[in-house]
Amino acid sequence: MYPNDNIYGILQRMQQHIEQQNHRIKMLENMVDNLKDGYEQLSKAPKTNIEKIEYKFDQLKIERLDGTLNIGLNPNDGADMLQDFTVNGTNGMNPPSIAPETIQSIQQNINSYMQNGALKQLGELEQKYNYPLDDPYRHFILNDIQKQLDQRINYYINQQTDRSPNASPQELSEEIENKLKRDIVNGMEAFIKNLPKRTDSS
Repeated sequence: MYPNDNIYGILQRMQQHIEQQNHRIKMLENMVDNLKDGYEQLSKAPKTNIEKIEYKFDQLKIERLDGTLNIGLNPNDGADMLQDFTVNGTNGMNPPSIAPETIQSIQQNINSYMQNGALKQLGELEQKYNYPLDDPYRHFILNDIQKQLDQRINYYINQQTDRSPNASPQELSEEIENKLKRDIVNGMEAFIKNLPKRTDSS
């Protein structure tokens, strides 16, 4: 048999080893608890699911056109549009220095131009840029411009009464109509120039 002091040494080393193992087990248990807590927090967080997105631009097909294009009736890119608005709930429509008949005349002349001259001008731009459009697309462009005309008429009326306070109603109408026609043509031209290039020969 071993001496007593040798047995005592062996038991002491076993005790130390067991304590080390217990300490290691506690550390591992704490790590597992922390991982569980982290997993629970992640599982409760809102999930974002992004599925695969594929873009095939060569297969795009326009079946319906809706909405507003805003195709550039503002020659100053909005720099002067703040003049269109006033405080106390008014928007500057029909300033007192302009007779309602003059405004109505401008609107009628521009509407007449939209029904006749603008369509012809659009056809000329299609030929110039070799980009023929179909009738629904032409009408969609013209309708979009039509929606912006009242705002542009108001803008030019305010602008012209400030710049030409002594102009006659006839002079005022002609000047505003010329500017509006210029804006209409510029808007259509900018729109056609920015259409994607066609790869087909048709």
